Amino acid sequence: MTDSVDPRPRYALIDAARGVAIVLMIVYHFSWDLTFFGLADFRVFTDPWWVWFAYVIVIIILGVMGITQVMARRRGLTLKAVFRRFGLIAASAGAVSLATYWMDPGSYVYFGILHHIALASVIIAGAIYMASPILVVLAVGILAAPEFLAHPYFAADWLLWVGLAPVTPQSVDYVPLVPWLSVPLLGVVAGRWMFREGSVPAALGWRPVHPLAKLIRLTGRHSLALYLIHQPVLYGGLYLVMGLIGQDP
Repeated sequence: MTDSVDPRPRYALIDAARGVAIVLMIVYHFSWDLTFFGLADFRVFTDPWWVWFAYVIVIIILGVMGITQVMARRRGLTLKAVFRRFGLIAASAGAVSLATYWMDPGSYVYFGILHHIALASVIIAGAIYMASPILVVLAVGILAAPEFLAHPYFAADWLLWVGLAPVTPQSVDYVPLVPWLSVPLLGVVAGRWMFREGSVPAALGWRPVHPLAKLIRLTGRHSLALYLIHQPVLYGGLYLVMGLIGQDP
């Protein structure tokens, strides 16, 4: 551990973790696009490999979110900043839902990663005042909830965000409250451990040197913008290619 320095630092390792998640997400969504246009047959909804590929992406993003919630409060978070961040993410989530519904109503994003982050940030605003052991117990309970509390009642369209429907609905990006809220809650616990007693882990002093590492860090610094534009670029590019080669998209 190293001594605390600038109370408002931006850690390259945190940005790089987000960057890795965004790169993996681009791979996942492009694979879905190729399948949608009949150029490949990636079973992104059913193949266990692809399912876990998506899980890893979500775990990284939400885990980092929990850690950064701790960091934000150490820096003196203001209500203005909280509402601004929530409004930006909520608006972005709404835009994603509208755009994906236009692209494919059968698998559009009605409660994806951005929707989850928006709601989870509100919940964590209160939960962060709980003791770490309570957060761990709460996270374990949420993680186990689908095994014990799933019910057809939650399969109603307006309750799919909860995550307790007996059958997982089809969506290219589905991150319901249960069981995924457990990840940012555990991220909060991890963040408290990392920044205990005003110190920071030595690993957070890492600075990228290799050009690829710098690019991944840059990707993480602009993760929201890249999340919003990558799919229109990929999908739109394939749509144009299909038109140029004379195939009906």
